[in-house]
Parts: sequence; structure tokens; C-alpha cells
Amino acid sequence: MRGCAVAVIALLAGQARAETRPPYTNIVEGSLLSAPVSLDPVAAQSHAEVTVVGLVFDTLYAIGPDGAIEPHLAAGPPVFDPATITAHIALRRGVRFHDAAVMTASDVADSLDRARGAVAWLLAPIAAVQASGDGIDLLLRAPGVDVAGLLALPQTAVTRRGQPPGAGRPIGSGPFAVETFDVVGRSLTLRAFDDHFAGRPYLNRLVLRWFDAPDAEARRFETGASQLSARGQTVFPGDAPKFPARPVDSPIAALSFVGFGRQHAAVTAEPAFRRALDLALDRAAVATISTGETTQASRLPVPLGAGGQALGAAATGNPAAALTVLDEAGRRSGALTRASRAALKLAIIVDETRPDDREIALRVSSALDRLGFGFTIQAVPAAALRDRARTGSCDLWIGQIAAPAGPAAVWWGAAFAAGNDDWAQRQLATGAIDPALAGQEFDRRLPIVPLMFRAIKMWHRLEVRGLRFDAAGRPGFADLFWPKGRP
Repeated sequence: MRGCAVAVIALLAGQARAETRPPYTNIVEGSLLSAPVSLDPVAAQSHAEVTVVGLVFDTLYAIGPDGAIEPHLAAGPPVFDPATITAHIALRRGVRFHDAAVMTASDVADSLDRARGAVAWLLAPIAAVQASGDGIDLLLRAPGVDVAGLLALPQTAVTRRGQPPGAGRPIGSGPFAVETFDVVGRSLTLRAFDDHFAGRPYLNRLVLRWFDAPDAEARRFETGASQLSARGQTVFPGDAPKFPARPVDSPIAALSFVGFGRQHAAVTAEPAFRRALDLALDRAAVATISTGETTQASRLPVPLGAGGQALGAAATGNPAAALTVLDEAGRRSGALTRASRAALKLAIIVDETRPDDREIALRVSSALDRLGFGFTIQAVPAAALRDRARTGSCDLWIGQIAAPAGPAAVWWGAAFAAGNDDWAQRQLATGAIDPALAGQEFDRRLPIVPLMFRAIKMWHRLEVRGLRFDAAGRPGFADLFWPKGRP
């Protein structure tokens, strides 16, 4: 399966001249957009985490480059029984985990049950899961559920016995196994899994790094130390890297947003404050923060391809309207009077391994300044940001959601959940989300404030071939090959 995919890519790229099947060899070094806080599928939120999960674990269905859902661990599409509102999914036989254990229907059922508890909104349309003969049975809460689409999302990946993967070397069934996960050294080394059911990757090893300086990644690529870069091919515009390179673009599948903590809840939990911030933001300025990839300013947590709306002139914000909203609220709440605002400093925290988020926070702080608030910006480790956002021990935080470009329900669900709001989860439990109603509720509640969507642009050395993205914006590292690279 993997050999066919790579051969097609090479042919389309006009690079298949003397090649038949690439050899199993070589090490390639690339990068992640930030530090992966966890390698557990159910905890995957950032682009880095969903990328790694897709390399180490497998899902029942997979999202192709064109967005089509295809059977992966599943042996075929779900078979529905309208009378009982159930779906049966047959499983591939002989799939093995990295520890050589054979995957069973119980592994799959237990994994999905754990996902139902850990990411409640995601599988809200599924009432129960159980192993059944050669596969699993799903009891649905309503007919018409896109079962295959839900079970292609990385959070539904299958783990051994459905248990949380170990911190050091998690066991999955994916194309790569974890060799080392060096949090201090900021690197993840993966080795090819010889027995992957879809075919062994062509690379022997894949090394993925993350950085806290804007130019560190491009500097490694420019000097030839790495072969893939998501932050440019050189440090200075106009320079040439040591080796010729070419970019590949992903779909627009990552959302940057402002989340809210409870350190000064009388301000940040107030709907008028959130609405004023939403109005005051110059999203057009935020959308200029890129290394050449496509960006789209947005006030909704849904990309254009899934029913989102282009902002046009509204992207620059309306500070006058924002001040009117806040001043009116100040007559009701002492925490929002002009004097109180001037005396307060709101803390914005950002992930230190996403350097662009510091620039985003500066744009957000400009909006706060227009509203009369003081501010501080603090870069913290990725794990600390996750913990502080979850416990509310901050005022504002810059977050990221990575999801497939197409299904609007996934974006609505993830956005409400990121703001600790269960509205979308309750709607999904009925089987579907009405986009118009979701837009109204989101505008009323503002669990998060969206800023912009972005694609991923990744440069690769010409010798490294087979790079592509799926519809979720994840690079297909498992299809890379380097015919004449280093051993």
C-alpha cells in the first residue's frame, strides 16, 4: 500500500526516472510546530500532537489528501442497521502493535470507550461500543451519524488494551515506533515499524525537533543539518540554503485563538469583555504573522472550506464599538470601569515552542491597550500552558486547534470544548450540529475568540521525496524516501 502511494507521488512529481521501489534506508530530520505535550491520542490538540499521533498510532479510518475517508484499521465502511440504530465495523486481521501483540476487537472497543470519556464531545453521537466477533458494534444516539468521519480523527486512535500509552515509549500500531522522546533536548526519534500492516516506511528513522527561537529551525535547514523545515529555508530573505529545496503547502487546517482563564474572572468571564476584545482585535495584522503560508483572519472557529465567513474590511476591528460595549458594561460591573481597567494588568501566556504565538500575543495586547487594560506576556513551556489553561491560572492564553479542513461539526465541537463549554457536546449527542444555531450560540457565548486559520508550508531538500499533506494538514512523513541520502 505504501509503495503504491509513493510511486504515484514520485511519478506526478516527475522524479521517477530510474527508480522503481525506494530502498529501506536513511535518517531524515524534520520539525514539529511546537512541543508535543503528550503522545496520548486522546490528549492530542496541537498540530504537533496530531502529527505525532498519526505516526505512532492508527485509526479505524484515514483522511486522504483530498479529504476522502478511507478504511484503515477497518476492513470496510460501517454497516448500519436502521432498526437498532447501530453500526458494525469489521476489522483487518493480523494487525500488530509495536510489541508484536496482535490487535483485537477488545483493544479497539476499549480505546474508543476511553476516548468517549476523555474527549466527550468528539464521540457524543455514540452511546456505547462493544467488541463483536470480527469487529465492533456501535450503538448510536441518532441515525445519520458520520461514523467513519469521527473514527478518522486522531483522538480515536487505537492503543494497546485501550490503555493510556506509557510516557517513555508508547505502544501503538502505527508506521513508526517511538525510540526516544527527549523533552529536555526537544527531539523525538522514531524508528520504522517493520510489521506495519500498510507497509513499512522507507525511512529507517525520523527525527523531529521543536524550537523556541523564530530562526533556529530555518538555520538548521539552511546549513544542511535538517532536511525538512516548516519555518522557512533560510534565516535571511534572499539567501540560498546549502542544498536546493522546494516547498509543499497544506490545506488550511490550524486555528489560532485566544482562550480565557480565571485569574481575574470578574473581567475575563464577563461576556462584555470577550465581545469587546473580539471587536477591538485587528485580525488583519494577526494574519500577517507567517513564514509564507496561507492565512485567513476569522471571527468564527470554522475555516472557509467548512462554511466559515470571509471578514473583509471587518478584519481590522472596530475599537470604537468595542469601547462602547465595555463602557456600558462598566456601568454594571465595577471591574470594568475605566479606572478599574487602567489599574489592572492582564497576563497573556503563550507556548514558548510556538514563537509565532508571541507575535500573536502582541497583537492581542494592542487590542487590550485600546480597551484601557495593562498587560504582560509570558512564554511558558508547552506543558505548563496546557495545565494553566485547564486550571484557569491565567487571564488569557494563545491556543491552537488542528482538525480536518472539511467537517464543520468537528471545528464547532473543538472550539466550544477549548472554552470549557459543553454546548456543542450536547448538540452532537442528538446526532448533528446545526451550523446556523452553532454560529448564534458561539457569538453569544464566545468560549474562545478565534484569530486566524493557517496552512502549513514545509520546505524539503530535493533529495527527500514523497512529502504531502492530508486534509487535516498533517505531513505524510511515513511516505518520505531519500534514494541517495546518508545511511
